[in-house]
Amino acid sequence: MLLHISWIILTVFGILMLPVYPLQIPPEEGTVVVPPGGSAIFSCSFTATNSLNLTNLIINWQHGDTVVHSFYLGRDQLERQGQIYKGRTRLLMDQVLKGNASLSLNNVQQHHHGEYTCDVNNETGETKKRVRLIVAAPYEDPQMAVHYTCNDVVVTLSSSQGFPEPTVSWKHPVGRNVTTTELDTKGFYRVQSNLTFSFNTTQTVIVEMSLDILSQRFIREITLHPLQGCHVSHPVHIRSKVLLILTLLVYILVLLLLLITTGRVSTSEKDSSSASSSSSVLKLIVEKTL
Repeated sequence: MLLHISWIILTVFGILMLPVYPLQIPPEEGTVVVPPGGSAIFSCSFTATNSLNLTNLIINWQHGDTVVHSFYLGRDQLERQGQIYKGRTRLLMDQVLKGNASLSLNNVQQHHHGEYTCDVNNETGETKKRVRLIVAAPYEDPQMAVHYTCNDVVVTLSSSQGFPEPTVSWKHPVGRNVTTTELDTKGFYRVQSNLTFSFNTTQTVIVEMSLDILSQRFIREITLHPLQGCHVSHPVHIRSKVLLILTLLVYILVLLLLLITTGRVSTSEKDSSSASSSSSVLKLIVEKTL
């Protein structure tokens, strides 16, 4: 019989965890890191004069060839705005006259990732700035769990609330590993990675999960010991027993049919004796089979 132990969250011996860097990548100027669904502010300053006239001011934000936001003739001009930016952008109008053409982008999604260009034209000349948007979020501390059977063990690493998909690498021991990810309703990933292996001596399991874009890295190390007094069942032996039991049941059924068809089923002492003998024979067969 297989011995099962339910999933447990481990309080493991010897956990090694490398530092987790903060969300903002240091110190790359002009880079903004925002999680899915968050808001970004793209900074862009230009030289403004006290006599700045909004009618003569042109502000244009682009993402590649896609228009993100345009302002000229004293107002927003969004007819050519890309579809994925509609209803998401705005200039900080109270700051424009002070030389601030920064843009706010709301509800950031993965397809907004990339480089943005700010182009400002006014009486003093032209100003160009570039801003890089990274859509990413750090993962929560991974949890470890272990599921034993007599045949093998499954070690599981799981984490969530991160973006984009991480890299999971099982360093030791060698086994069969499967990693799955799925997006939750808020656009963050849940990740689960399983390592399945067999062992009969103490093993140290080492796994690494990393999110390179945020320089985030976790290393987990646990020591496992084989189960004591666990007897592995052999499938071939089990199948042989099943076949013998089925054969015995067929024999009993045939015997009963013969007794009925020949009219030997009665309440007489002789028939009772015969039935008793048959029962003894069947009992002996069962005992030998099992």
